[in-house]
Order: sequence, then structure tokens, then C-alpha cells
Amino acid sequence: MSGKVFWGINSLLSSPDVEGNPTLILIGDSWFWYPFNNLASELAAQLDGEHKLLVLGNNGAEAQEWSTKYRKQIDLAFKWYASTAQGLLLSGGGNDLAGPDDFDPIVEDNCRDATDICQCYSPGQPDGILLKVQTSYREVICKFRKYNTTAPVICHNYEKAWPTGKGLFGPANWLKTPMDNAHVPKALRHELFADILDRLNTCQQQLANTDLGKVVPIRTTGTLPDKADVWANELHLKPGAFDQMVRNAWIPALRNEGIV
Repeated sequence: MSGKVFWGINSLLSSPDVEGNPTLILIGDSWFWYPFNNLASELAAQLDGEHKLLVLGNNGAEAQEWSTKYRKQIDLAFKWYASTAQGLLLSGGGNDLAGPDDFDPIVEDNCRDATDICQCYSPGQPDGILLKVQTSYREVICKFRKYNTTAPVICHNYEKAWPTGKGLFGPANWLKTPMDNAHVPKALRHELFADILDRLNTCQQQLANTDLGKVVPIRTTGTLPDKADVWANELHLKPGAFDQMVRNAWIPALRNEGIV
């Protein structure tokens, strides 16, 4: 029997036959919410029936919005359920980095002559935007720790996406479009985004070495074949790849924390 997923607090409250509080609270973006398969659904499928997953956030959510757009739902969920949760799972940062509004400032206006990825970055980037993402992680973890000082906080750093321009139902402007705008050489594009994800993992590792309690950053990049055919589009994996990532990375991390 697999675990059960509740998409938002209202989904949980409208299920009177469900007994007990959520065992896991998930806050994040489309990697938890993507309608055609996602990490939350795969986690539930691979956990036993004792587990109840409460998922907060939404498709397109940015980590920086956890303290603004999604603050009320997070505050309420923590007040009601954090004290008994076995873990807090976070998926954030991807949308803070993708799309012209967010990606354009990360790279120079014209990278046409760049021969390595460092020559593409604007001064102080991508560390500047990643510091904001890291701060958002810190803030939400501190809120969780007000109610639960022992449960692990588990996060990930996505996978090495390919800037193909492919979206959900046609073209997307997440990666390829801003790289086209900046004239990033095609040979550097995959490596450039992979480097940003490595730096995201470094930011998460830094949080694990602070006074925030147990923080477990999963280095999910590299857990799947580094090929474009595992991707449904620029930012989302195919169902089988989400399944494989949960088996290869998330379940072992949860097992190490005694949750599985």
C-alpha cells in the first residue's frame, strides 16, 4: 500500500476519513506539483501506507515566494502539523533561476565570444541570486524549527537540464530563450546550467553546516543519465525518470533518516 498525497491544506481538511497528521510536509515547485508526474507522487508511491504527504506551494513557485505568496499556507501548516512531522522536504530554486526575468541578470548581455562558462556570468552572479535562494531556505527552515527541532529537512538540486526550448504544450522560455538572448554559445549551455545547480547544492550544504538542525541536501544532479531523452521538456523529467530519481536519491536519504 502506498502513501497518500494531499495537495494543499484544503485537500487534507476535506478528507475526514484520514486519521492522523501528515508524516511529511513538502514545500516546493513543479518538481512536487507537475501534473504529469512529480517527486511527491513518486515518493508516495514508494512509501508505505502509513505515510501522508502534505504538499504546499505550486507549479512555478519560487523559493523567494515562500515568505510572501505562500507564507500564509506555510505558516498555517507549520502551526498545525510541523510538531508531529517526520520530515520537511523542500524543492526550491529552479524557478528563481529560469525564464528571462530571472535568468537574464545572471549572464552578460552578449556572451557570443565566451570560451568558458565563467565568462558568461554577470559580475557577482550566479552567487548573488543563489544567496537570495539560500536565505529563503534559511527562513522557512527557521520557521519549521519553532515547532520541530529534530525532524530532518531534506532538499535537492534538480538535474542537469538541457536548454531545448521545449515546454509543456509547445515552446517555453525557461532556459533556451534567455540563453539565445544572451548569445550563449550552444556548446556551453548545458554545462552552464549544470554549474548553477552545483552551486545551488553548495548553498544547501552550507545550510547543513549551520545551527539549523539536521539539513540533508541530496545531490540529485548526476543520479540520472545525462541525456536529453530523460526530459519531458526543458525543466521536467519524464515519469520514468522521476521514478528513478526517487529510487536512486530520495528513498535512500529518507531511509538514512529512519523515515522509511
